[in-house]
Amino acid sequence: MGKIQVETLPNGLKEVTIEGRIARDDDEVFRTLSSISKSSSDIILILTSIEGADIEFYNYLSELSMRTKFKAIAKLPEVIESCKNVGITVFPSKKSAQLALMGEETTKAILSRLKEVPILNTDAYRLMTYISNPNANLEELEKMVRENPGLVSQILRMVNSAMFYRGNKIESLSPAMVTLGMNNLRTLFLYNFYHGVTNIFTSQKDVIDHGKQCGILAEFISKSAKAPRDEHSKVWLGGLLHDIGQQALAFVFPEKYQLVLNFAEEEKKPSYFGELMIFGVDHQAIGRQLATKWNFPEYLTNIIGDHHSLKAVGWNRLTLPVFCANNYLNERNGTPYVSYYSKLVGYFMLYKAEITWAESPSEEFEKVLTEGHPMF
Repeated sequence: MGKIQVETLPNGLKEVTIEGRIARDDDEVFRTLSSISKSSSDIILILTSIEGADIEFYNYLSELSMRTKFKAIAKLPEVIESCKNVGITVFPSKKSAQLALMGEETTKAILSRLKEVPILNTDAYRLMTYISNPNANLEELEKMVRENPGLVSQILRMVNSAMFYRGNKIESLSPAMVTLGMNNLRTLFLYNFYHGVTNIFTSQKDVIDHGKQCGILAEFISKSAKAPRDEHSKVWLGGLLHDIGQQALAFVFPEKYQLVLNFAEEEKKPSYFGELMIFGVDHQAIGRQLATKWNFPEYLTNIIGDHHSLKAVGWNRLTLPVFCANNYLNERNGTPYVSYYSKLVGYFMLYKAEITWAESPSEEFEKVLTEGHPMF
């Protein structure tokens, strides 16, 4: 016969502990779960003392999870497996479950707050959203761009830059857009959108400058390794935007984010450790959520959401130069960082290229940073 106990934690969260073996006729367990799920959107479900349960119990949890999010804590392999089979997330401890809930609340608050700012009403965002549509075409895009003289000027300047110039200056919009193509136009629209975002995050000049420098170095690494030409601008944009999740966290929770910075300085650990402790989520995960919400291309979403972890598909080609550039800058600035040199060597090996500045990478990097970037 199973037993069930309910406790209300100081933050109002319900903690439900179930013990023994749960049979299909344990009415008290089923009734109590049903009652609590009607008034609680989140429940921590302690199953560490459960001895097993009939399949009806897990099916019932699955039904209730349509209106309540369960965070289960379990130890027995069969209990863990049964929970996962019905879509119930399992954690090893109460602390980890509470951090996960905190992370969800943090993410929800950020997405809600950023809905209020005007970044989603800009021409750049509308163009970026349109060009993400697989049915987007240049003719329709040109009609939209013509309404924005600033963008027209940027497109003409970009197409006549050293990167695209072929001997004949292009002075009208239509051939300029054809020459640049959809991918380069998307990069330009994304940059303009990000420029609008940085106007909101004005108090975070250091993080914004770090992103600019990271983009410059990441692109330089990509070019030096002889990576395909179409990867250069992707890597640059990834470096520029990689910390957008950090910017969002600090914008919505400025005082709490100062605790993260204090933790990183005192413990000599990268900031994402402190973010997990204080917010229950790190800036990679927040950045991935924002990039998805804002219709960023998949490669950029992966760079933003994976520049510390290096786990997403394609990290060795697009995220890796951002990882190396980011950690070099952190090392230079005396900020906790992860060793990157062996990864840098691996990146060059991927393209069968030689690091001509292997003996003094910092000297070469500083030279590149001094030169700046034509987009700034």
